[in-house]
Amino acid sequence: DELHQTLITSQTNLIVHQSDTSSNQQIPTIKKDTKHSIISTERSEDEQMDIDHDNVSESYDDDINVLSQNNPTTTFATGTTSGREPLIPDECTNDAFGLEHFARVFNERYGSTGPILYIGPLDQAIQDSLYSSIHIRRPLAIYLHNEQSVCANVFCSQVLSADSIVEYLANNYVLWAWDITNDGNRKRLFETLRRCIGNQCAQRVGAMESDSFPLLLILIRSRGSLELINVIEGKSTPSEVLLNLIQSHESFEEQRLREVDGEVMREKRENLKRQQEDEYEQSLQADLAKERARQEEQNANERLKQQRLQQKEESRARLPEEPSETEKNITQLKIRLPNDEGVLKRRFRINDTLQMLFDYLTIEGRMLGEYKLLTTYPKRDLTLLNQSDTFEQLKLYPQEQLILESL
Repeated sequence: DELHQTLITSQTNLIVHQSDTSSNQQIPTIKKDTKHSIISTERSEDEQMDIDHDNVSESYDDDINVLSQNNPTTTFATGTTSGREPLIPDECTNDAFGLEHFARVFNERYGSTGPILYIGPLDQAIQDSLYSSIHIRRPLAIYLHNEQSVCANVFCSQVLSADSIVEYLANNYVLWAWDITNDGNRKRLFETLRRCIGNQCAQRVGAMESDSFPLLLILIRSRGSLELINVIEGKSTPSEVLLNLIQSHESFEEQRLREVDGEVMREKRENLKRQQEDEYEQSLQADLAKERARQEEQNANERLKQQRLQQKEESRARLPEEPSETEKNITQLKIRLPNDEGVLKRRFRINDTLQMLFDYLTIEGRMLGEYKLLTTYPKRDLTLLNQSDTFEQLKLYPQEQLILESL
């Protein structure tokens, strides 16, 4: 099989990743100061390939066979290796404590190299990996250890300690781990799997034989649901494990990119919806503003109408009756209206004041301040004169023709 290229660092320290209550926390990417080299399945004429798949497979299988036949320290009745501290304390009820213990014991057993572990409960690991922002989302790898498997030590020392696998996991996965060697820890895991992932996943793991362990479960999120897309068994060689991790991540990435496209489309639809709602709201506010302006204008006109009616009533109350034609000391006024609206005629006593003329015009619907009232000769605007002056004082008798001009 052709192995995908990946980066290798010459040294990789085991790091633990503490869980965070935020589901949007970005998982850090390993950055090394040492120079990187590249694993490739192709040989060049100038240098030999660092890892040969067939040789690795044969060496890995030999190690497992030797371990199975010549391992007098393994006691399968108790489920632990005699004289060795378990990766997870027996009957562990605190996930964070158990995983910190796992990381420490792993380092003590297998040296300074090892995978980056997520320190925290499984449900939080799922939240931080598969329910974080679509742009930083990662698949979740669950490592399940079992000391009763003949593959356990070889898998830890040759697979989980391989620089290429350590780095690929750190840069592309969130890794959570548990040791099911102890019955209490095994029961706790199955309860957690049923609660966090589903009964089908718990049943599948429960049906696995001891020698199938260790296991790497690969979980992704598809259409809003968790999906177990790969189970890597402990008998797999390092190159097979790495290839499976790469292929699983490619499947995850295809799904993630589809969701990114879907999210982009949703955002476009939501933006369009918000834009339409904003435009509707703006149009509604404009209509409301027009209605308020119309109502205010209507109210102003109504107030003006009432004001004019009141002024008419006040003028009518002040204006005396028109004198008869036979009465002495009267003047006859003709008032030509604008726009050929006609002529107003009325008699006044010569000792009546100019105010009475304005009251008459008010009764006729011509409000003072809305017009000029001009004499013909000499030309004067009567609205600018003293309203208490009499017609006699203003020499507006025995008759006068006036011109009303609207302002």
